[in-house]
Amino acid sequence: MENKAPINKQGYIDVKSAVKLKETESKADQQMKEVENRGKMQELAFKETAKESASKHLAKFAGFYLTFLVCTFIFSIKFIPESSIAVVAGLITLVVSNLSTILKGIVENGDSKEDTTTTSTK
Repeated sequence: MENKAPINKQGYIDVKSAVKLKETESKADQQMKEVENRGKMQELAFKETAKESASKHLAKFAGFYLTFLVCTFIFSIKFIPESSIAVVAGLITLVVSNLSTILKGIVENGDSKEDTTTTSTK
């Protein structure tokens, strides 16, 4: 439904009212598009599997986790008895290795998906 430009008492188009009307219509259209976009993003988030969600989280924060673990170990050396340092270092190494392996798997899986889509379209 298209609104006609308002006409003032002299029979001319009231430009100020027409501009205000156009601005309100464009704001309403913009708000509608924002609502639609939010709905689409939520729909995509609901369809995402737990594995995909975990992969995205680790891809963003694994570097922080690795740095935190190593720094915590270095700081905790002051408080750990010397006989236990080797055990703690081994556990930290194990965790860091596992996180690195998981990150490597995420990166490799991402590359293989891109490669298969590009070769299938050729």
